[in-house]
Amino acid sequence: MQTALIGIDIGGTNIQGVAVVDGKISARGKIATRARQGAATVIADLVELVHKLAAGKKIQAVGLGIPGLLDAERGICISSCNLGWQEVHISRELSRRIDSPVLIDNDARVAALGEWSQGQAQNCRDFICLTIGTGIGAGIVNDGHLLRGARWSAGEAGHMILDPHGPECACGNKGCLEALASGTAIARQGRAAAAANPSSLLAKSNDIDAAVVFAAAQAGDRAAAQVVATAMTWLGLGVANLVNLFNPRLVVIGGGVSLAGEQVVAPVRAQVHRYAMKVQRETVTITTSSLRDAAGVYGALELARRGL
Repeated sequence: MQTALIGIDIGGTNIQGVAVVDGKISARGKIATRARQGAATVIADLVELVHKLAAGKKIQAVGLGIPGLLDAERGICISSCNLGWQEVHISRELSRRIDSPVLIDNDARVAALGEWSQGQAQNCRDFICLTIGTGIGAGIVNDGHLLRGARWSAGEAGHMILDPHGPECACGNKGCLEALASGTAIARQGRAAAAANPSSLLAKSNDIDAAVVFAAAQAGDRAAAQVVATAMTWLGLGVANLVNLFNPRLVVIGGGVSLAGEQVVAPVRAQVHRYAMKVQRETVTITTSSLRDAAGVYGALELARRGL
């Protein structure tokens, strides 16, 4: 009987999945993340997605990238601001429903595995994969080792506090990088700009998300351009701090926000050039993911492979 290996990336907005059979991708799927309906609903959706991807084949293993603080050894999501989860035994609950091992890790670390195995960071021993979507997280590889920390919590770059008087973050603190430069933050700032500037292109949109803000800025809308400039200034400061701390050879920016390309990378490079120390800034290359927003699912596949 044929077997399927499955990788799933849970985002705050969408869940993406991919199946591999005989070494080749056999199926892809994408569904909305119904986090507001609770963990039980999301788990039920995951079960349905896994079975759809497997298409009747025996499931070898499932790799799962989850935003938040995890105990990956016990398969528990300790806390996820973006999902509203606390102490969810995700591996156990999903595994018993699909009769297969389920391996989990933080979504940003899983994205780093994707970049390492199939993306921009192949053969690189020192890099940071910064994933920017609903939230912000970092997968950090140092001297060939993926950093997980004492309690699997390393890489929470989105909760680096840059402005203690800034907007409140989902974690409860103020002025976190995530509250200033994530896709969620850019959308929020875009809605505020639309309300303050009725003639803006933003005001013509009924559903403002980060992509709408970047598109309006690209089209020359001043209000949108200011939102992007401010958010990317904060993002660049955050990246400069990471570059100073870890001295990577490569920073790969992934997630939905990275799809804006040079609108993201150019200001980040400028901030790193301005604020990173000389040796660090001369060492590092900053780029967007060649996997676009799919690094997480490829990394989840790699996580599943490593668990076999």
